[in-house]
Amino acid sequence: MPTRISNENLAALLNVGSHLSLFIWEDAPGWPVRFVSDNIQDLLGYKKTRLESHEIQYRDLINQDDLPRVMEEVNSLLSKESGSSLTHQDYRVKHAKGHDVWVSDTTVLLRYEDGKNHLYGYLIDVTERKQLQIALEMERNRLQLILDATRLGTWEWNPQTGVTIFNQRWASMFGWDVCELETNVESWSSRLHPEDYDDVWQAIKNHLDGVTPFYESLHRIRHRDGHWVYVLDRGKIIERDNQGRAIRYTGTVTDVTEQKKAELNALKAAHAKNVFLANMSHEIRTPLHGILGIASVLESTDLNPYQQQLLGTIKNSGDYLLTTLNDVLDLTQAEEGQLKVKRGVHSPAKVLGHVIQLFEQPVKDKGLEFIIDIDADIPERTLMDRARIAQVISNLVSNALKFTERGSIAIKASWEVDSEKQSEGDLIVKVQDTGVGIYDTQRIWQLFEQEQDGLNRPEGGSGLGLAIVRNLVQLLSGTIQVDSEPEQGSCFTLCIPMSVQSESAHQPEQNVLPKLTKKQVLVVDDNKINQLIIKEMLLSLNQYVDLVSDAHNALKMMQARDYDVLFMDLHMPHMDGMEATRALRDMHIHQPYVIALTADAYPETRTQALRSGMDDYVTKPFVKADIARVLERFDMLLSRKPTD
Repeated sequence: MPTRISNENLAALLNVGSHLSLFIWEDAPGWPVRFVSDNIQDLLGYKKTRLESHEIQYRDLINQDDLPRVMEEVNSLLSKESGSSLTHQDYRVKHAKGHDVWVSDTTVLLRYEDGKNHLYGYLIDVTERKQLQIALEMERNRLQLILDATRLGTWEWNPQTGVTIFNQRWASMFGWDVCELETNVESWSSRLHPEDYDDVWQAIKNHLDGVTPFYESLHRIRHRDGHWVYVLDRGKIIERDNQGRAIRYTGTVTDVTEQKKAELNALKAAHAKNVFLANMSHEIRTPLHGILGIASVLESTDLNPYQQQLLGTIKNSGDYLLTTLNDVLDLTQAEEGQLKVKRGVHSPAKVLGHVIQLFEQPVKDKGLEFIIDIDADIPERTLMDRARIAQVISNLVSNALKFTERGSIAIKASWEVDSEKQSEGDLIVKVQDTGVGIYDTQRIWQLFEQEQDGLNRPEGGSGLGLAIVRNLVQLLSGTIQVDSEPEQGSCFTLCIPMSVQSESAHQPEQNVLPKLTKKQVLVVDDNKINQLIIKEMLLSLNQYVDLVSDAHNALKMMQARDYDVLFMDLHMPHMDGMEATRALRDMHIHQPYVIALTADAYPETRTQALRSGMDDYVTKPFVKADIARVLERFDMLLSRKPTD
């Protein structure tokens, strides 16, 4: 029979504070308490006497959710032949105040000759630790839910050892099971797309070196079946050793393939749009060049006042058409903030007069009243972008004309002086009609959008006009608003800030052509109308001119005679202008100043032309002043060259 130890001695031996209490239980129903240390009240809130008198049975204090497990563990202990001990899994015991106390319980079984079994043990209050453990587990579960919901793969890398660990979702993202992946960084880097490899490692190194606060990279990783998965890879160093070296670099991977495909498709669509606009631009610019070029030539001839008036209408109409074409091509640049304002000193009233003159006849032909109200106090000289403002007002009047079948169109303009600066103010222009009105005043500003779709809409059009207006008004730092009711007409109010210029303000003369030295000029263009236009312009500028229709004959003529200037069309059959220029630059002859002539207004084409060896670039349609300016640039270049 084991030596009996007095309860007092046991209590003294284990008296280590209120967080640990000694118990002796009988192996009997309810697990009555034979002995408990004095500090039990600090632990569970019950008086010692209530437990030792069996007023309270210990088993009744155990949380009902934990009791089956605790009983199973005790039964397992009792079933053993020799005495032994066990440490229960943590369980909850009810405090006298009603809340649960988490305890750690280690129990020893002692068997006596009389057949009675006693359970000796001690309870330790582990509530604080358990709550932290539960909170940590909840956080882990929450993180796992987040990872599951966001479909994130995770990785962890030790840059010192190269050991790399992936989770199952990372592996599944690329068609693998996590157990199939080697736990080294090569398992990852070997799957990187060759074109992305260097950039990814540079991004990783930048974070390792402290250049960036975190690592982020969008790249491709090869899937098990061979296709490429676009991923957004993000990471951060979370642990370093005593020498400051990174030993835990961890992060997440998101599959962004669908988003990337959508982006690539959008870029493809944008490229298709650009190709279409480039082709449209070229096809429109070619006949427009004929119209404006001939008008420019006629301008230098003797005309009576009526003919001059007709010619002026042709030029104004062509100029506005060219401005519209340029604006359409510049819409993308406007949205990216790349369009430039070209301000000069102009008369707002004269700009309005040009617009009015342009629309007088179309309004009259439609049987509408054209109401003009231009305040006399509008300054005569303001700093403004004449072409852009004219284009905005023209688009507004054109829009009114399309959707007005009866009644009137009115243009009203006024000047609102800045209260703080008398030299500053706003040009206010109202374009009002009695047309069909607008149901959705937000939709009309969108590119290619119209109030009515389909073949039965009252008027045609591309849906570009008001989109251009919106972009140009923003470019000019102005505002525009529309007031409209269906079937009640519309009123567009334009407000553009301007500054008033004094008579003494210097303004270069716009129409004075520069004085040019006489040069030998060769024009290479396969279009007879273009040849006629530029020949007349050059002759009127006092230049010697030869014409040729293809690049092969042009190169032969260049070998036979020294030319100072070569005007080269870009688009020609058999050999285009850039190809001919490259061939010319390889020839051991007098090298001329080569000027590209093209209806292609895209910046990329200009860059390609200059890279091919061309010196300058003129876009069709051009007028005599454009040719004069490019020849003037050549004269200035010659004047700066050192003489032998």
